[in-house]
Amino acid sequence: MGAVLRSFGASLRDGLRLFWLAPFIVAIVIVPEFLQHVAEIRIGMFDGKSAFAALSDDPRRMIWGYIKIGGLLLGLLAVIRFWGAREREQKWWHLRAIAWRNLGIAAALLVITAIPAELARGAFGDSAADIIGLVILILTLPLIPLLIAGMIGDRTVGLGSIYKTGWLAALRIIVFSIVIWVPLQWVHGATHGWAMGETDAVVWALMIFDSFVVGALVAFTGTAMHHAYAYRRKGMPGLRIPAAAVREEHRSR
Repeated sequence: MGAVLRSFGASLRDGLRLFWLAPFIVAIVIVPEFLQHVAEIRIGMFDGKSAFAALSDDPRRMIWGYIKIGGLLLGLLAVIRFWGAREREQKWWHLRAIAWRNLGIAAALLVITAIPAELARGAFGDSAADIIGLVILILTLPLIPLLIAGMIGDRTVGLGSIYKTGWLAALRIIVFSIVIWVPLQWVHGATHGWAMGETDAVVWALMIFDSFVVGALVAFTGTAMHHAYAYRRKGMPGLRIPAAAVREEHRSR
């Protein structure tokens, strides 16, 4: 347990380090978030709660929302890739090093297995769909470490082996991510409430702060996901994978 806690502590440390080690990755998230806030301020969304509710679906805001969601997903994957490449002494933007087979299988199965719950929602209602979704989530937990293995270029695992050895890694990834995501997401939501009816200077300051909160959310969560997976192989993150292990990954392509 002590080693796991140290691993989580290392993910907090390295999530912060990401802001100067790879500012471009964090900017993938921060810039769209800030541009959406610019649109929100210009349309008067923070004039009060009634204005916020009335303008929440405004197209001038929503277009940036879609871009922001794409940035969040891309940024999260980029953070995982960054740490995986760093420990393997690779460039994180070298896409050939990604284990595309693992990534593709995990992504495809995660999408496909989400369909039954959505179909059940229309046929049997929300309660039945939620139960089906929970069962499927539990059964597909090992796909999460398989997805991370694909991003970092780990070819020593596959669909079969991850279902034998990846359950604890999946639980670590989920726990690490929740412990980081929940408080930062609360701050992210709270900043909007704090900005309601405030002066322009206060609103701009809060929205700039919020943009960095969202950047931190992705930086810390992505780092935690990688470190939780890395613990599976090395016990502690931050140690470079031995050259022999890297060669073995390349031979297994």
